[in-house]
Amino acid sequence: MRCPAEDQLNDYITICGHHIFPAYLIQGHESNLMIEAGVNILGPCYKKDIEMIIGEKEELDYLFVTHLHYDHMGALPYLKRMIPSVQLGASEKAAQTIKKEAVVKTLNFLSDQLQGYFGDLSEKGNSDDVSIESVNFECILKEGDRYNIGGITCEVFETPGHTRDHLSFYLQEPEILFPGEAFGNPIREDENAVKVEFLTSYTDYIASMEKLMLLKPRIVAMSHLYFYEGYDNVQLLFDRSYRATLDYRELIESHLDAVHGDIEVAVDRMVRIEYDEKGNIYQERNAYIANIRAQIKAIAELKS
Repeated sequence: MRCPAEDQLNDYITICGHHIFPAYLIQGHESNLMIEAGVNILGPCYKKDIEMIIGEKEELDYLFVTHLHYDHMGALPYLKRMIPSVQLGASEKAAQTIKKEAVVKTLNFLSDQLQGYFGDLSEKGNSDDVSIESVNFECILKEGDRYNIGGITCEVFETPGHTRDHLSFYLQEPEILFPGEAFGNPIREDENAVKVEFLTSYTDYIASMEKLMLLKPRIVAMSHLYFYEGYDNVQLLFDRSYRATLDYRELIESHLDAVHGDIEVAVDRMVRIEYDEKGNIYQERNAYIANIRAQIKAIAELKS
């Protein structure tokens, strides 16, 4: 069973923003930590929720993101401008990448395209500047790092595959995993289906899933749409994600074989069939095409 990523996850974790792009606010006895920063147009919504939950926005001590995609760190620069004291956390690769002007330009471009799909998510009547800019990360996170926020310990895991800079976070005491996109993404129309999300390495993606599965968490809080509660439900998610990844590799290989290994023709073919004709993928088209191209290249390299 899956639950919409909204309202309360438990007594000390509140889900901010919107269930499509949730941010998880964790209240420890000593510090407050938010995991993920969604999209930039939700920045004012996240800030409003933070103030409502903990009283003063300055009480947010840490903001960690799983990776540097526009729909996971989009509101991070805005929140840093609004809460200068908050300590930002990401991998070293992410901290280096955000310094590149071309990367910031792309993040803003994709965020602007999102307005056409999710413009209704923005805070009505809010004129704040939510543009993405380069930021400094005070916390360079790596495998094995642990942050104790008072009765709750957040452990960091390096989980590349979706991206090279990808991290996942595990709250040890309550056994809650925040995998980012290490297990792909749920599909609203089909509870039994998973959207596979390896972009940089199929092999690393599989290895990251296997690493996280060993934790045997009680709850998995996804970065989009849902959280899964109960050991049996979590294991079912893991099994479906793993199986879907193996099947997706076979699907990509079939498209490549159909066009004799031509990557760009395979991209056009998959976009037409999987995105345009099926019509059940809720992702901005340019972002989808970029992701499909990366996935096809990753599998083509394995085949060669």
